[in-house]
Amino acid sequence: MTIYPGISAPRGIAAGPDGAVWFTNGNNSIGRIAVTGKVTVFIRNGIGPEAITTGPDGALWFTSRYPSAIGRMTTGGVVTLYTDPSITGPVGIAAGPDGALWFTEANNSIGRITTAGVVSNYTAASISDPRRIVAGPDGAMWFTNYYKSSIGRITTSGAVSKYTSTLIQHPYGIATGSDGALWFTNNQGRSVGRITTAGAVTGYGDPTINYPFEIASGSDGALWFVDANSIGRITTAGVVSNYTGPELYHPNGIAAGPDGALWFTNGNSSIGRVATSGKVTNYVGPGINGPGGIAAGPDGALWFTNYGSHTIGRISTTGRFNIYMGTNIKQPLRIVAGPDGALWFTNSGNNSIGRITTAGKVTDYQGAAISGPEGIAAGPDAALWFTNYSSSSIGRISTAGVLTSYTGVGIAYPSEIVAGADGALWFINAGNNSIGRITTAGVVSNYTSPRISSPQDIAAGPDGALWFTNGGNQSIGRITTAGVVTSHSVRNLGEPFGIAAGSDGALWFTTSSSTSRISTTGFVTNYTAVGGPIVAGPDGAMWSTSGDNSIRRITTSVTPFIRGFSPASGASGTAVTITGLNLSGATRVTFNGITAPIGSDTLTQIVTTVPPGAVSGPIAVTTPAGTATTLAIFKVT
Repeated sequence: MTIYPGISAPRGIAAGPDGAVWFTNGNNSIGRIAVTGKVTVFIRNGIGPEAITTGPDGALWFTSRYPSAIGRMTTGGVVTLYTDPSITGPVGIAAGPDGALWFTEANNSIGRITTAGVVSNYTAASISDPRRIVAGPDGAMWFTNYYKSSIGRITTSGAVSKYTSTLIQHPYGIATGSDGALWFTNNQGRSVGRITTAGAVTGYGDPTINYPFEIASGSDGALWFVDANSIGRITTAGVVSNYTGPELYHPNGIAAGPDGALWFTNGNSSIGRVATSGKVTNYVGPGINGPGGIAAGPDGALWFTNYGSHTIGRISTTGRFNIYMGTNIKQPLRIVAGPDGALWFTNSGNNSIGRITTAGKVTDYQGAAISGPEGIAAGPDAALWFTNYSSSSIGRISTAGVLTSYTGVGIAYPSEIVAGADGALWFINAGNNSIGRITTAGVVSNYTSPRISSPQDIAAGPDGALWFTNGGNQSIGRITTAGVVTSHSVRNLGEPFGIAAGSDGALWFTTSSSTSRISTTGFVTNYTAVGGPIVAGPDGAMWSTSGDNSIRRITTSVTPFIRGFSPASGASGTAVTITGLNLSGATRVTFNGITAPIGSDTLTQIVTTVPPGAVSGPIAVTTPAGTATTLAIFKVT
């Protein structure tokens, strides 16, 4: 299998002006794939690209939801980012008949941006959760209203119309057909719809249509759409065909390519091509598919589990990937470096413990002592210790493969596990909201506290205590080896998940919306990189897996963080001083998402003013190394 490193959880896709196909990646990059399969990737910090289209100026234009912006990229890879107070969560984008780009927004509006970057915004009661947009044959823009199940139309002067019908059921994708009508997918209606420019609606159902998503007009005059695990085709007469195969894995976007074929993005980090004859070709990305656990390996690289593709991945600190497959790897969850120079992992789908050498040789261990293994850790006794979720027990495996199982009062559906500074193993008890401890002799203790609420992950801290994430009350917990529990609220950040000790003497944790840092004194700094399980890498940075099929890296030394700001409130135009570290070179300061001017910036301080239109909310500072956001709210008076 050929691996194309530039493909990582791709989303939007479009034919480019240079005869290639361009796509957006979940790892905040934009890729280009020639019709021969050669991939080039362009990375730009500070973008979260989603939909992409070719603009009238010969560049690629894309929506960036985080931050909210419209981006422009030349075919040479030069990126310009346009922000405006009226741009809020842009979703779909398309070139209009007026020489501008039109886009849908999460705040129930339609936006327009000229190729010079001038933004206009249109709101109306008939715009409701718009998703995709396309230029119609009548000189207007047509869009799907997902929430209110309607099709919208907006003229280039901003006049909005809405069309409803029982045949329109949560529409998502939309395209102009060869018959002069608009065709759309009914995501919840399991059908494809057609609407004339006069508003007459027809619906087409078929047993092979499940949850249609994006749609595009093909060179053969038919409409092509992505479905749950297939590619669908519908003629303008309503005849449906369906194409399935191993090359298709939760396809997302689809576009007509310059070679007459349809190109699509896959959920398993690959780009697919389907000829109008139905032949499918697949170009596979770096093999990140449902990544779970991650660990620093003895070879100076990061090793991770791919739950979705039953593989083990390796990524060097320079970004080079290797993927290892084997019949004995099945739904791997967590992974850790063993005392024998190999990596050990839990195989949840095989009820086994796996071992992989740095050369990629896999060994599988099975036995009665293994039952629903989840977490795994290297113990102080040169063995591997793991949690058995299904049997509520703790397992031990020597590097020679000898298995032992321990049960005890207080062990209830254990999940994550780590070695403590006291020579014991500490673990999360998901079944009874507690923290467990087991000595290497098998003696079990159990600790409960109101400060322990749906614990998720656990790590040994640099202060000799154990630190854990609480999903139930959105806090970071700490437990001493004597069992004393304290906690720090992080409610503004969302539900915390993974946690690990960093090379900077702090604890780093991930949430549903960020990666954050907490000092051993409880001071929290927030960054915007989303992640899952997290680990300190051999390069001093923090590495984490992410649900968007990517591996994330965040440095611990140059990323900005904010200690505070003064004053705590003020009206538009009020001077505000932001203090912290690594603030120099700031590219953007925002007050609750509204861009503010940067008067001066140094390593530890930024002077700015409250921008017009700002409302009360957090302050964020973005530098080339990342974004820091305050937990405290600045009150606009």
